[in-house]
Amino acid sequence: MAARIRAHDWASTPVGSIEHWTQTLRIAVGMVLAMPNPATIIWGPQQIQIYNDAYIDIAKGRHPALLGCPVAEGWPDAYDTVIAPLMESVRAGSASRLVSFPVKLEGPDGRLEERVFDTDWSPIRDETGAVAGALQTLVEATERLVVQKAMRESEARHRLLIGSWAQAVWETDADGVVVADSPSWRAYTGQTQEEWIGYGWLNAIHPDDRAYVEKQWREAIEVRGLVNAEFRLRAPNGGWRWTNVRAVPVVDATGRVEKWAGMNIDIDARRRAEAALRESEERFRGLIDGFGQFSWEASAEGLIEVDSPGWRAFTGQRLDEWLGRGWINALHPDDQELTEAKWQQALADRTAVDHEYRLWHAPTALWRWSNVRAVPITNSDGSIRKWSGVNIDVTDHHKLLARQKVLINELQHRSRNLIGVVTALSNRTIGRGSPVESFTTRLKALSRAQALLSQSGSDTVAVEALVRAELAAHADGASGRITVVGPAVLLTSQQVQNVALALHELTTNAVKYGALKEEAGRLAVTWEVIQAAESKHLALDWIETGVDLQPETITHRGYGRELIERALAYALGGRTDYTLASGGVRCRIELPLS
Repeated sequence: MAARIRAHDWASTPVGSIEHWTQTLRIAVGMVLAMPNPATIIWGPQQIQIYNDAYIDIAKGRHPALLGCPVAEGWPDAYDTVIAPLMESVRAGSASRLVSFPVKLEGPDGRLEERVFDTDWSPIRDETGAVAGALQTLVEATERLVVQKAMRESEARHRLLIGSWAQAVWETDADGVVVADSPSWRAYTGQTQEEWIGYGWLNAIHPDDRAYVEKQWREAIEVRGLVNAEFRLRAPNGGWRWTNVRAVPVVDATGRVEKWAGMNIDIDARRRAEAALRESEERFRGLIDGFGQFSWEASAEGLIEVDSPGWRAFTGQRLDEWLGRGWINALHPDDQELTEAKWQQALADRTAVDHEYRLWHAPTALWRWSNVRAVPITNSDGSIRKWSGVNIDVTDHHKLLARQKVLINELQHRSRNLIGVVTALSNRTIGRGSPVESFTTRLKALSRAQALLSQSGSDTVAVEALVRAELAAHADGASGRITVVGPAVLLTSQQVQNVALALHELTTNAVKYGALKEEAGRLAVTWEVIQAAESKHLALDWIETGVDLQPETITHRGYGRELIERALAYALGGRTDYTLASGGVRCRIELPLS
């Protein structure tokens, strides 16, 4: 612009040729040309315009015709409303400023765009002190206003966000003392402004949380740290609500804390949900503990990634032994392959697991049966997030099943034996023409033996119980003349049936013909365990005395005697010695003990 100014035909303008310019004008033009910001001189009564290079961006299409042109002609659209009033102020000797003055300027693409400037108008005085012209300088404020607008919009968005997120927004001074009102705090807590100011806000905090909150706040003030705490806050309608407080120090350019800004976010629903979840988990853990074992989790791929103290306490595995696929090593070697196959199949099919295996029980150093049940936990899209499983101790159940199997086998065995015995009794009693009554009494003897087996809860019956049961059935009134003595000896179910029939025959004969028929008769039933060959035997003696037997009784040989002397020996591999003398029956039964 300096060259253009020198080359301009100033002689044709009211300013006159450069050679005749006043010293004031020369200095003013030189100063304007040196300015980096847009600047222009409006000189003389005709208000001739002279400007610098930076002003060309303002003039745009009006340049270069604007140079040396009266300002009223160069800016006819702005002269009357803006420039003329400012020039009046300048001619009066006063400076003026326009802040954020919008100007329509041509942009790089040729289209008009609005730009904003801060402009200062100052009088230029000549050598006599009179106002000879005006100096206009411009500083563009477009970018600043854009930034300020963006900041206002951002602040508005933040206020909107915080307002929708936080229930209370507040400030304190640099020392953490509340000095300004917070209507949102008062609405949230029900405190009055007088109750809220200073440290009165502490009174709105649950008594059990108050010391904790005050400690957190004072420590944050001391170290200028962030505040993030959760506690219970009084609700305006009574009761307490959980809140999360967030606070930060606001610092100036030097780093000095000017104030603290904070907000309270209501988290009562979340905390109540967490408490309900904890209660549910405790009930679940209690249920699992009631079953006797533990729960666990695995990743979507079936790998153990989370500790299960219950599993490790049961199996004795360390954490590193349990993680990944290490759990399989706590299973019985014979169960590992099948269990691994079941698990891999469940992973592939995305189906639940229900399987049993033997698991090492470290506290007792024994294998215990465990039932494992696991189900996939899925995401909203159906993909598996993890697997959740539980182990239940079923050792007792397995023992009961095994016991049941034994009992069924024993029942089948007893039934076959019993049917065999009944068939033999039928053939030997009714088949030989004996009265049905004899068959019936023998069946009752078998029934008593079966009752003793059932009552014992096992497959054995004590000899004494068997003897006393048969005597009680037929000779209960003669108990004063009977002696029963012997050690505790157990007979098996097969032995019980045959010995019971033998005792039945001996007892009924004693009642009909022998020692239990007459008052003078006496009966002694004794037994002992003797060593015979390579095994132990039961030796039972049935001795009757004080009886005067008739000759026909001594010579009679019925099925009962045959059962004692032959069938008993054949069925049990024993030996009998049956003697009928004038004094009564003497019978010795020996049979091997298992």
